[in-house]
Amino acid sequence: KRVILAKRPVDLPKDEDFSVIEEPIGQLKEGEVLVKVEWLSVDASQRVYISGQRSYTDPVPVGGVIKGLGVGQVIESQSHAFKKGNYVSGLLGWQEYSKLPANHLTLLPPHENPRLFLGVLGITGLTAYFTVNELAKPKPGETMLVSTAAGAVGSLICQMGKMKGCKVIGLTGSDEKCQYLTRELGIDGAINYKKVENLSQAIKAACPDGVDVYIDNVGGEILDAALLNINKYARIVMCGAISSYNKKTAPPVHYYPLIISMSATIVGFIVFDFKNKYGLATKHLSKWLQQKKLKFSEHIVDGLENAPSALRLLLKGENTGKVLVRVTSGSPKL
Repeated sequence: KRVILAKRPVDLPKDEDFSVIEEPIGQLKEGEVLVKVEWLSVDASQRVYISGQRSYTDPVPVGGVIKGLGVGQVIESQSHAFKKGNYVSGLLGWQEYSKLPANHLTLLPPHENPRLFLGVLGITGLTAYFTVNELAKPKPGETMLVSTAAGAVGSLICQMGKMKGCKVIGLTGSDEKCQYLTRELGIDGAINYKKVENLSQAIKAACPDGVDVYIDNVGGEILDAALLNINKYARIVMCGAISSYNKKTAPPVHYYPLIISMSATIVGFIVFDFKNKYGLATKHLSKWLQQKKLKFSEHIVDGLENAPSALRLLLKGENTGKVLVRVTSGSPKL
């Protein structure tokens, strides 16, 4: 069973933009591995993959399996690198079984829960780690503002900001998420941007000394509101731009001249830029987990056929924490 792209979505993806099909897997070739997919990561970047727009990876063609990171168990291997029973991660795609060359897979350590490698020990955790430690480099006593603060990446960034000794303020879309950020994660304040009349003024009230570090996952109006509050030499890290993912053109940013007048820096990146540092970062993330310095939450959706609705709820901001699809599958048709 596979989920394929039936047509390019317009605005928020709809069920009819996808199709669930069944196809035989076929025999393994030399060097290939057959993986039973157990968990799939749902990420905002998948909206870009299915749009046909230019990105850091080729778009999903109409009729193609939706790209997605996953973890699963090897059930057959024609490679010396993997044996039956190994747990692996990789771009397994939205399907029950994935047949891939061995060099496209990563062997997971047996002592960790495999699905953590789609969240806090995977691309999600790595993105947060490099945002804070390689790019933002916050100093003790500085004020850090984080958008989509209750999301999978944002919630980890908030906690890392606190570990660095910062005052951390989160932007999110519900009162429940604000409570999660302040009570569960222990950050200094949270703003429900959907309820305030003037977001820039709300940020000013929460950050009276201004914003030294802004982590942006949204763009558009929220980026503008943050720019109106930045300090001299502020660092702005662009992690994502979810406000633009369902649109043909990104919403405008009006106050970008403040980047010049405040001598601020603004940088965009993708996690693969730091591939040579994955090992060190994962070691730190694992240690912080063991020390209970990092908390995380998961929003689990059951069933491969519900992956499109899982993507939709993520894009609408209806999740708290990492969105995962638990894949249920029968025996493979070889």
